[in-house]
Amino acid sequence: MTIVSNIDKAVAEISTLVTGIEAGLEGWAAELGRGLEALSGKPNGTAIDRLVRPTVEALLQEHSPEVAGAGFIANAGLMGPNRSYIAWWQGPELERVDALANFSPNSMSRYVKSEWFRIPVQTGRPHVTGPYVDFLCTDEYVLTFTHPVLVDGAGPIAGIVGVDITVQTLENQAEPILRTIGPNAALVNAEGRTIACTSPALGAGDLAVKDDDAGEFPVGNRFKIWSCALPI
Repeated sequence: MTIVSNIDKAVAEISTLVTGIEAGLEGWAAELGRGLEALSGKPNGTAIDRLVRPTVEALLQEHSPEVAGAGFIANAGLMGPNRSYIAWWQGPELERVDALANFSPNSMSRYVKSEWFRIPVQTGRPHVTGPYVDFLCTDEYVLTFTHPVLVDGAGPIAGIVGVDITVQTLENQAEPILRTIGPNAALVNAEGRTIACTSPALGAGDLAVKDDDAGEFPVGNRFKIWSCALPI
């Protein structure tokens, strides 16, 4: 009975961590969609920055270093055919990321194939990419949470909002909770890569398998807790 209670409590605590990120992103996407709808005509970069930057500034200055970067990337059509726009900043000093891409006629090609952009745009659903080393922006080991932005909540997909969360952040928060489950408990992504694990045999990003007798518990949109994870 005690073991079941410990697992239930641990799952609830980690779910709160993950769903807090996801819910915040969902709310931001809805707010930005309404803001874009209120603009007259096709938005320009200045108008997009005005809508996006205040939220990014709050995220980076209040939650750094946990939030390594955040912003919005426009889909083709929002500002014109084959045109994208990146309004993304990183770090507490709000360093602008890849601003020169906004002046390139081929800027769209830099992002359309990236998992964190492509999947939410194609599916209309939130997505989590990683863990991976973000060479494009932070050079850190991150998870990128992204959410499609629909104009006024129902129109075409205007782009995506996203946040880069350092893997170290989730490890530091989740591992003490996972220890209450057992010595080999793990938080894993949809592909079975570990985000945090109490086993010394598994590090963040390693592929794992669930022990046949272990419990599996969904966490947020893209994660699971395994009560016993094993290295492949």
